[in-house]
Amino acid sequence: MNFPNDIDGDVMRSLEENGFNFENETEVEFNIDFKHWPLNNNDKAAIVNLYPNCEFVDPSEMDIENGDLLGYVQIYLTRKIEHEFIVNTQKTLTSKVEQYGGWCDSWGVSLG
Repeated sequence: MNFPNDIDGDVMRSLEENGFNFENETEVEFNIDFKHWPLNNNDKAAIVNLYPNCEFVDPSEMDIENGDLLGYVQIYLTRKIEHEFIVNTQKTLTSKVEQYGGWCDSWGVSLG
């Protein structure tokens, strides 16, 4: 396959090298990062209202020991992996959460 020369295309090339089947729908994890953590209750409620099945992920003990004090929100969508879907979803997520200090620029899938 031919993927664009950007970070998302790089991830797709890596998936292809590991035998990922792009013809099947798969669960895609999108991570929403925030400028501050933990989120206040109002921001949490607003995020849950937007994405009822989201997960709030606090930093692990190892993250905290390494100075990473920020958690993130994880959203799951089931679709075929296509560059346009990945890029558009990240843009949409960012536009919906930026008022709460959030943005989305990372995603992943389980290889098995």
